[in-house]
Amino acid sequence: MQYFYVLPILIILFNIASCAKILGIWPTPGHSQFILGQALMAELARRGHEVSVISEFEPKEKIKNYETIKLPKTGGYEGFDLLNWPTYNLFSLQKSLLDGGLKYSGALFEKKIIQELIDSNRTFDLVIVENFSNEAHMAFAEHFKAPLIVFSSQPVSDWNYHFVGNVKLPSISPFFVSPFDKHMSFYERFRTLLLSVYDFIYKELIYYPGQQALVDKYFPNKMDLKKIVTNTEMMLLFSHPLTTGPSLTTSAIVEVGGFQIVSKKLPNDIQSVLDGAKNGAVLVSLGTNVECSSLSKEQFNMFLNAFKKFPQRFLWKCPVEIPNKPDNVYLFKWMPQTDILAHPNTIAFITHNGLLSTTEAIHYGVPMISIPVFCDQMPNAIRVQKNGIGERLSFLDLTENDLYEAIKKVTTNTSYKEKMQRVSKMFRDQPSKPLDRAMHTIEYVLKYKPGPLLRSPALSLWWFQLYMLDVLLFIFVSIVLLYLFISIILRKLMFSKKQNKRKTA
Repeated sequence: MQYFYVLPILIILFNIASCAKILGIWPTPGHSQFILGQALMAELARRGHEVSVISEFEPKEKIKNYETIKLPKTGGYEGFDLLNWPTYNLFSLQKSLLDGGLKYSGALFEKKIIQELIDSNRTFDLVIVENFSNEAHMAFAEHFKAPLIVFSSQPVSDWNYHFVGNVKLPSISPFFVSPFDKHMSFYERFRTLLLSVYDFIYKELIYYPGQQALVDKYFPNKMDLKKIVTNTEMMLLFSHPLTTGPSLTTSAIVEVGGFQIVSKKLPNDIQSVLDGAKNGAVLVSLGTNVECSSLSKEQFNMFLNAFKKFPQRFLWKCPVEIPNKPDNVYLFKWMPQTDILAHPNTIAFITHNGLLSTTEAIHYGVPMISIPVFCDQMPNAIRVQKNGIGERLSFLDLTENDLYEAIKKVTTNTSYKEKMQRVSKMFRDQPSKPLDRAMHTIEYVLKYKPGPLLRSPALSLWWFQLYMLDVLLFIFVSIVLLYLFISIILRKLMFSKKQNKRKTA
């Protein structure tokens, strides 16, 4: 009988041993990024790990093993108007984002709660950093002597490819701030190359020295930030070939796009509206940066006038009370977007094409009317239109007729639904669930700490070695030298022959 309790005790001891202390750093002021951070870190907590998350946001409900290291609100990026993003020069946009990243990286360290964390005796087994122009935050991993995993709410791009030695080809990798798809024209490839060169020079001369200065200032021990960055164990990307396009990735990159998608029961009022939508329903959401309150009166009326011409019901997240609102328009202060898209009566989605929204629409097979505003929303919308799963409109040039025609096409032409259903089936047909892949990757690093075993050899090469420029230069110089050598020999032979003729004459 004394052995009866041995197995349960061993199981308990094993679970305790396998649980880790994990620090998550989600410093960006965007709530959409935190949605992903919470989904990832909450699942780790549910699996028994002790997680501490640095963020401006915290879960609405208490989660066991989940601690929030709460930051005060900092607001969004300054220096440019997001709604006028397409009018800005791409070079100045990139500079503004990098400068903004430096600012917000430093702002984190200035918080008393962060300094207390740095000076504390706490230990962590793993550090996960959300990446967006904040390389200095990766130094927390070295400070706590823990492995580093980078999470990005974007696909592999200029912001992150170099962490794990990924090869970036400007010919098929549009620059992050550009409105280009991966199938670029000569002019677009030319601009992408110029942006890449500008980005590289600016980072090397200003941005990285600035991030290194933050590490030197706020951490007690001297650390080489570039070494820390290239010691990234693994990188989790919120991407998938069907949402962000195919890309070249190393074995240290794991794509987990859609891992946050979970269907829940709808609130009764929204459930009732959707159930009663005999002609279908259209979800309207332009993201957190373009709330209905940020639209001008003319723009707002333009939307309402277009909506009232249709038999469908339109559900719009809008906390503003509107007198004489069309009967088919339903305004809600808050809407569970994922659950509305999951409802069978939702037939279209008017969206800004943020990556979360795009991924959720594809997952549930809902065609889109795309109205991109800034950043990655532009190429996302281009892919939606090219793949025939939606229509794309311009936010700055939007008219009531354009909006009406786009909604009419998507809601009446069955080809949009048919193509979207096919893409949706392909997206959901995966060998494993994205969240399970993310958990496996994190626990794999905790268990093995693979280090150089999975590290790309590209990390040990200079950029000119990586792209074989030194070899091409060697070949070019060798050909030129061979040509000169042969020319000199031939000239000498010709000269010698002429001299012999003169002597015999």
